[in-house]
Amino acid sequence: MARQNGQVAAARVQEGQGPVGPERPRRWFPRRRRWGRSPTSSGRRGDRSRPSTRSASSSRPTGAVRLWPCLLALAWGCGDDAAGPDADASHEAFDEAGGEEATFADVGADEAGAADDGATDDGLADDGAADAVEPDPSCTTNGCLREATLLGRYSKAVIEAWLAPGVTIDNGYAVWSFRFWTDGAECLGTATIPWGVDAPAGGWHVVSNEHGTSGVADACAVTDTVAGAGLAGLFGARGMFGIAPDYPGLGTAGTHPYLVARSEGRSALDALRAADRLAAHVGVPVSGRHALVGLSQGGHAVLSAAAEHAAYAPELDIRGFAASGPASVWEEQWRTGAALDGPHLVFHALLAWAWAAHYGGSGPTPWADGLADGVDEVMESLCLVSTTGGETLFDALGESRAAIFAPAFLAEYATGAWDAYAAYHDWFGRNRVGPYEQTAPLRIYQGDADDTVLEPHTRAMVEALRAGGVEVEYEVVAGGGHTDVAFGFVAYPELRTEESIAWVRERLAAP
Repeated sequence: MARQNGQVAAARVQEGQGPVGPERPRRWFPRRRRWGRSPTSSGRRGDRSRPSTRSASSSRPTGAVRLWPCLLALAWGCGDDAAGPDADASHEAFDEAGGEEATFADVGADEAGAADDGATDDGLADDGAADAVEPDPSCTTNGCLREATLLGRYSKAVIEAWLAPGVTIDNGYAVWSFRFWTDGAECLGTATIPWGVDAPAGGWHVVSNEHGTSGVADACAVTDTVAGAGLAGLFGARGMFGIAPDYPGLGTAGTHPYLVARSEGRSALDALRAADRLAAHVGVPVSGRHALVGLSQGGHAVLSAAAEHAAYAPELDIRGFAASGPASVWEEQWRTGAALDGPHLVFHALLAWAWAAHYGGSGPTPWADGLADGVDEVMESLCLVSTTGGETLFDALGESRAAIFAPAFLAEYATGAWDAYAAYHDWFGRNRVGPYEQTAPLRIYQGDADDTVLEPHTRAMVEALRAGGVEVEYEVVAGGGHTDVAFGFVAYPELRTEESIAWVRERLAAP
C-alpha cells in the first residue's frame, strides 16, 4: 500500500488519464449533505466534532489515547498488520523513555482550585505563559482558531521506536488537533509541536504539509488519523512547528471542492494563520516565518496558495513553497487518459463529481446508467484507502470507462470538443496551475518513474510558469515514483526527504 494517504499503489496511471461521458436530461450535480453538530459534541462519520481544549473532555474515552503510540508515526492502522512494535512493547518503550502520554482528562486547562496533575497545556515545559488566544467555536475571521485539542505528548525515544530503518529525527512532539475558519468554511488540522527540547531564541518556524488525494467524504479527513500525525510530524520531529491541514468539506460541513484552486490555496494560507493562533493559545513561541509543502493534490494546493499569497494573506511571512508530483489540472494533460480503462478513472470521477457539487450544474448526467443513481452514496461514504480493509472508491467504481461515465461525456472529454458538458472546460480553466505574482522561492520535485503525475506533464507546467516570470527550482528525481520522493510521513524514508527538509530549513533561516 502506498504511504501517502489516498495515493495508493493501484493508482499507477497518469493523473490525467481519465474519464469521459454521459447523457441524461436531468440535474446531475450531487446532493449537498450537511452535517449538524455543535462545536463541543463528539462523534464520527458525518459528525467529526471533538471536545474543545477548554471544555471538559471526559466525553471522550480516556482509553482512546492508548491508540496514539500506534498512530504517531503513521503506520497504517493499529491491528495485527500494523508496522512498528506491538502495543505492549510500545507502552513499555514509552514508560522506559519517561514519556508523558496524556490522558484526555489532562487536556483541558486546570480549573481553579483543582489538584495539580502535573500536566501542562502547551505541550512543552510550563513557562507560566498565559494563553493569549482562546478558541472561539463561532468565529468567522479567516484563519481564526475555533477549537484545539491536545491528543498526547511523545518523547523522541518513543517516536524512534516506530521509525523505519534509516529515518532520523531531532526531537519528540506534542500532537494537537484543531479547527479553523477559511473563506466561508470550516477546516480541520493536525499540529505537532516540538516537545522535550527548548524552543530556539526566535521561536519555532511553522511548516504546513498539504496532503494528497484521500477522497471527498467526511471519512477521508486525515485529522485524528495516522496520516495527519505523520504528515505534520515530518516537520514536528525535526525542530519545526509542523501542521497537516485537511481541506474544506473533509470532516466538516459541505462538499470538499476537490482540486479547486481558490479553496485549496486559501485554506492552506488560513491553516498557517490558525497555527500561529494555536501557538499563542498554548503558549509556544513561533518565529513568524512559514513554509508550505505538499504532494500531489497537496502540490496543487501549494501552488494555488503561492498564487493567492500576495492578495489574500500578504501579512504572512512565507519563506518558501515546495511541491512533489503536483497535480497541474491542465485539461489537455488529464484528457490523454480518456481512451484508457484503469484505476486512474477514480481521480476523474472525483473531479467530475466534486466540481459539479461545488460549481453547480444542470443538463445531461456525466455518469453511466448503472452508476448515476448511486454515485452520490459512493462519493459521500468511501475513500481511496480503507484502514479497516473495507470497500474503497477503487472497489466501488472499478476501472471501466463505460461503467463509470456516459458515452457522450467521454466523447467530449476525450476530444476537447465540448458541447453539452462545456462547463467542465470552464472549470479546468479556473483551476489549472499558471503564472502568478511570486512572493517566495518555489521548488518542485518530480520522479521520472511517476506514473500518476507524469514528468513530461510537470515539466510543461514548470516551463509555463517560467515563461510567465515565475522562478522555479525544478529537480527530476531518477527512479522516483509518485509517493516516494518527498513530503510524505515522518516514519518513512523517501528519496529526497533529507534534501527537501534541508531546503525548507535554509529558506526559513535566510535573512
